[in-house]
Amino acid sequence: MNSALNIAIVGAGFAGLASATLLARAGHRVTVFEKFRQPQAVGAGILIQPTGLAAMRTLGIAEEVLAHGAKIDHLWGVNPQGQRVIDIDYARWQPGSYGLGLHRGVLFTALWNAASDAGVAMRTGHEVHTLAELDAFDVRVIADGANSQLRAQTGLRAKNAIYPWGAVWAVLPDPTRHYGATLWQWYRQANQMLGIMPTGLQPGGDTPVVSLFWSVRADRYAALQVDGLARWKETVLQLNPACEALLDHISDPQQLTWARYHDVVMPKYHTTNTVVIGDAAHATSPQLGQGTNLALLDAVALARCLAQPQPVPEALANYTAQRRGHLHFYSQASRLLTPLFQSDQVALPWLRDRFMAHSARWPVMQGMNLQTLVGVRRTWWGGELKLDTTSGDNAA
Repeated sequence: MNSALNIAIVGAGFAGLASATLLARAGHRVTVFEKFRQPQAVGAGILIQPTGLAAMRTLGIAEEVLAHGAKIDHLWGVNPQGQRVIDIDYARWQPGSYGLGLHRGVLFTALWNAASDAGVAMRTGHEVHTLAELDAFDVRVIADGANSQLRAQTGLRAKNAIYPWGAVWAVLPDPTRHYGATLWQWYRQANQMLGIMPTGLQPGGDTPVVSLFWSVRADRYAALQVDGLARWKETVLQLNPACEALLDHISDPQQLTWARYHDVVMPKYHTTNTVVIGDAAHATSPQLGQGTNLALLDAVALARCLAQPQPVPEALANYTAQRRGHLHFYSQASRLLTPLFQSDQVALPWLRDRFMAHSARWPVMQGMNLQTLVGVRRTWWGGELKLDTTSGDNAA
């Protein structure tokens, strides 16, 4: 491996903290710079795929996270006519496989504690404005999210587009686990989408919760706020009357969190001593539920590349070579799927409703769909990412 390196990581998100943990355990001196004085995860539930679970085992946090999450073994999506649009069982990929509905705060806490225990120096309330501030470090890791202020300073080419659609989220109690182990979705064309995902436990909580999300075009969000909760609930119930009891838990607009989605694409993620990871490198829409999983895989790949007996520039070049195909596939697939579920299109959702579920039964399409869902599809032409489930509990 490289001798002990002095490594700066900008951003205490999932990619940054996971990288910091693995690199510190490998014997490097790691400092995380985070602009917020008290960083925390913002948002509702996330879907952890088998790829993310494998990365968590490498990080040594899987057992803790699993205890707070909700296993997801089935994805179900239906339109108002009762037509199945999505009907996927994880077990069709590999028996016993599953996803995990998880509150963001649970993963953040596990990663923060792991990084702290590994000896990472945390510099919170410290915003890095220029890469020049980090010139004293051997390696600079940019992990400050889709709106990264440092990405452009690397000189690397990058596209950062903002999707016209987003969603409002809420975390709501489900004490009887009524929604089971299924991620549920309801669609009306592509301009209305409701999702309910079992999410396990909130940090410090003991009541099971679900994450509810409702698709909203960005320029209509203000109107949603003006119209008020009653009007919004009426619209939601027209799509799915059965969720009335769940909506009764929403009494304040502040319970709804607004989220926008970015489409970040980079042909190359590194310079001689700087690397861009996580959403700063490849933010996507949430249609495939891959963002967190890709970030954790970035961390594992970066740590392994820097563990090889090669100079830093070669290690970072190998990182780009290893991650580029996988990341570009999920970026492209998310971009293609988004208008099928979030747009004002009419023809595309009509085709979606009539062909998506049926084509998924074709052996070739079923295999591709399952590989894509669980996060292991490498490219459009095939190839499956091999998951290393080696535990990192005893890493030093």
